[in-house]
Amino acid sequence: MGLRKYSLLIATCFFSIALWAQKKDFLNEELEKQQEEIGAAYVRLSEFKDGVYDVTINYIGGQLFMTGQYADDKFKIAHGHFAYYTMEGVKESEGDYFKGTKVGTWKRWDESGAPLPDRNYNEAPKVDPSTRKEDSNKATQAASFPDFANYVNQHLKYPDKAVQAGTKGTVYVAFTVDATGAVKNAKVSKGVSAELDAAAMQMILGMPKWTPAQRNGTAIESDVLVPISFE
Repeated sequence: MGLRKYSLLIATCFFSIALWAQKKDFLNEELEKQQEEIGAAYVRLSEFKDGVYDVTINYIGGQLFMTGQYADDKFKIAHGHFAYYTMEGVKESEGDYFKGTKVGTWKRWDESGAPLPDRNYNEAPKVDPSTRKEDSNKATQAASFPDFANYVNQHLKYPDKAVQAGTKGTVYVAFTVDATGAVKNAKVSKGVSAELDAAAMQMILGMPKWTPAQRNGTAIESDVLVPISFE
C-alpha cells in the first residue's frame, strides 16, 4: 500500500489550483474538442485571465498554430488579439476580433513570410466599462484549496477491487464552491469506472472548506472542475 500511495502522490503532485487554471484540450482537424490524444490534430491550452480566456493552440507536433482570446468558455466568441502561424512557424495573419467579428486592420503574410495586402474591417465599437454587465458577474479571483495534491495523497483511497483489476485513469469531478467555501452539487464530469468514480466523489465530498472565489473583494459562488488521478 505504501508503493500505491507513492504512485498516487506522483500522479497528483502536478496539480494545484493555480496550475489547473490552464486547461488542456485535444482538438481534431476542425478545431473541435475530442476526448483522447490519439488522432488529435491540435492541442489547446486555455486560461481565464482578466475577464477573457487566453488561448494557445499548437499543432500536435508542438509547433505554434494560434494565439488569441475568447469571451466564452466554449471558445466560440473570439474577442481580442489573434495571430495564426503555419506549421513551419511563419506568421500567416494577425489582427483583432470583437465579440466574434474581425475588426480593424488584419496583417497577412505568404508562406515565405513576405507581406500580403492588409485587410481592413470596421473598427471595434467603444464600450463604456460601466455597461459591461457580463464582466461584472465574473470572478476576479478563483476558488482555491491550499496544497490540494497533498490532501489528495492523504485522503484518496484506491479501491482494492480496482487495484486488483488494474483499473487506472483520471476521474474529473465538477462541483460548486459556495460563498462560504463549502463544496456542493458534486458530480462526476468524466468517469473511469464505478469504483474509481465513487472513490473520487467520496474524497471531494469529505473535503473541508475551500477559499471561495472573489469578485472585487467579495466572496462569491463559483464552479470548479478537478482531475483525480488513479495510477
